[in-house]
Amino acid sequence: MAKFRGRLPRRGPLPFKYVLLLTVVFFTISTVAGLWIINKGLKPTLMSYAESQTRQIASLIINEALLERSVVDINDVITKDTETSLTNFDTAKIYSMLRDTTRLILNNIKKAEEGDLEELQRISEFEFEQVETSNGKGIVYYVPLGQATNNALLGNLGPRIPIQFTAIGDMESNIETEFKEVGINNVYIEVIIRLKVNVQVIIPFATEVATLEQRIPIALGILEGDVPLYYNNGGQGALPSIELPVDE
Repeated sequence: MAKFRGRLPRRGPLPFKYVLLLTVVFFTISTVAGLWIINKGLKPTLMSYAESQTRQIASLIINEALLERSVVDINDVITKDTETSLTNFDTAKIYSMLRDTTRLILNNIKKAEEGDLEELQRISEFEFEQVETSNGKGIVYYVPLGQATNNALLGNLGPRIPIQFTAIGDMESNIETEFKEVGINNVYIEVIIRLKVNVQVIIPFATEVATLEQRIPIALGILEGDVPLYYNNGGQGALPSIELPVDE
């Protein structure tokens, strides 16, 4: 009995529309995966660079504001009782200087965030722009990808990466004093503002808060004490010879 087999359809090349569809899907998946891998590898390096540069720029803004203020002599913020030789700090004057210095710095940061970038552009190598943020206004600057990754071969090549930062929260400022003994009965004194400001750093696909701390002297100098009748050099010198009266 004769057997008949059905003719199998001949397989030819896929239609062009299917080839195009598969190509687009493969290209899209490869691109997304590649970008994810690159971003995963670059993000820590880029964020570290962004934090470092942002701290430097914020420090420049603060130092630029401090050019308008001079450090005073320590004797201008000290009161001395001539009868008891008791020395006290003039706290009213010191806290007035703290308030004025803090206001000066905040105004300079605010000016930069609101678009007054001429001075900032002059003291830094980056190109700056003023942007609107959820917290108000901020500053954005651009660095080449090669520079951000410390790649000597790329240098200034590659796409420009935007780095945005803005001051967030209140600036913390406290008064500290430092003393150092100088010579005989003299002391070197520094009155310092310990400044702490939080800066939000934003790069593509990541954001972190960096803290900038700065030490700002507002008064310094040597305070001279009364000259003692006898100096024992911290107990290491020889005892003085004392002559007793002799009865005749």
